[in-house]
Amino acid sequence: MTFWIIMMGLFMLIFLEKPFEKRSSGLLFLISYLLLIAIYVIQTTFVELVSDGFLMMIAVVVVFPLFVRLVVSSQKTRS
Repeated sequence: MTFWIIMMGLFMLIFLEKPFEKRSSGLLFLISYLLLIAIYVIQTTFVELVSDGFLMMIAVVVVFPLFVRLVVSSQKTRS
């Protein structure tokens, strides 16, 4: 499930042309997303760093702002 959340986040990041207006929030998101991918790869390949439920919760928290931006941008184009 965590893998699908991470992939949905990647799809939304590619789909949105400018996901964040402010540069600092975009960099913060990018760092957190790359850290999430790194933790997921280490978790699934080498050693268990955190529990699977906690990793999925982190994935939801990191990807949720992209989901909000996708919904907001789709509302703007609709009206």
